[in-house]
Amino acid sequence: MPRIYSIILIVLFCWNFHHPALAQDNSAIFTKRDSPVGIVSFSAAVTSGVLGQGAFIDGYIKKAGSALFIFPVGDNGAFRPFAAASDQAVGAYYGVNPAVAITSNPAGGDYGVLPAGGPFNTGRLGDGLSAVSTREYWDINGTSPSRITLSWNDNSAVNALVTNRGLSKLTIAGWDGSRWVNLPASVDATSLFGQPSTSSSGSLTTILDIVPNTYNVYTLGALSEGALPVVLVSFTAAAREHTSYLEWRTSEEINSSHFEIERSYDARSWQVLGQVAARGEGLATPSKTVQYDFTDEHPLNGANFYRLKMIDRATDGNDPDFAYSRIVKVDMDGQPDWAVYPNPVAEKLFFSQSVRQNLASARLTDAGGRTVYASREATAEGIDVSRMPPGLYLLKFSFTDGLSKSYKVLINR
Repeated sequence: MPRIYSIILIVLFCWNFHHPALAQDNSAIFTKRDSPVGIVSFSAAVTSGVLGQGAFIDGYIKKAGSALFIFPVGDNGAFRPFAAASDQAVGAYYGVNPAVAITSNPAGGDYGVLPAGGPFNTGRLGDGLSAVSTREYWDINGTSPSRITLSWNDNSAVNALVTNRGLSKLTIAGWDGSRWVNLPASVDATSLFGQPSTSSSGSLTTILDIVPNTYNVYTLGALSEGALPVVLVSFTAAAREHTSYLEWRTSEEINSSHFEIERSYDARSWQVLGQVAARGEGLATPSKTVQYDFTDEHPLNGANFYRLKMIDRATDGNDPDFAYSRIVKVDMDGQPDWAVYPNPVAEKLFFSQSVRQNLASARLTDAGGRTVYASREATAEGIDVSRMPPGLYLLKFSFTDGLSKSYKVLINR
């Protein structure tokens, strides 16, 4: 069956065109990029690879569902996918200089209409960036947080972008309305193209979740020397009795000085609560991590937003470089039960004092019903879950008065 006919069948059964496609050929379907924008929608049931090898939408795609999806987008004959797990995310690829921000389309139309906020000055660089791509960018929109993956090929010229310093200096940059911001990312061992990432073809993924709408557009960037002192593996916060308990892990610290813990009531205005000294200097292997924690003894009533400011050591009289973590939230209103915390948990799971005083037994089982922890006492040191696989578990307490109670516990890293 010819590929173009296969694509037509997929259109009939899997897609919904918000506006008609303007044209198609053997490898691409072209949609309008000017207002009203043409969007090809995929349902939550559709999986990556739906178009077949090398086929793509030259225009915008919308995807329902929170499962990771490779968006088959491209421009000017080039297939340049991105990936995200953000429900109802919409995105397109522009194979042109972000500072110009206009692309052509064989199907016609007024393509002088720019994505919101464009053009995007490639000379306006935030901390930690030495350059951004002048060859391409992605317009990605959505309200659900997700890690974002961008791809590259020979036309991206990543060696020139990082001035031949290696893929470790490649990152993702987002335009915040006035400048490009470094979004720490790591190169994928197996790229979106299904092959190992190399300088001629590959992909990289943000280390932290990002709400796509936070930035107007995204592109490839180059790290300046000494940028990003810390690779943050996880950062969580949870109510712990009447406090907020913050926990984070790092897998790489180079010239790292300390972490500042910041809190906000609205995720816009921030105050410094304290700091924790870095202690993972020289750590550079993902299999080894350093765990940190901090307790906010006096959280605000209602919403509490937290972020980390990761600061390196100042050198040569210059101001130290720094980077911010993602924002996490703890709501102190209406907490129904303080028996188990933090939840989700990454390292240690604690029981409240009232549980410890009246406990007859505790049993933790995995999704298959297998017991992974059992005890007739609960100490203040908690349960070490750091070696347990991530997933949903069931914790059942039996008390000395004959009553029992169960809690769902999410181990998440």
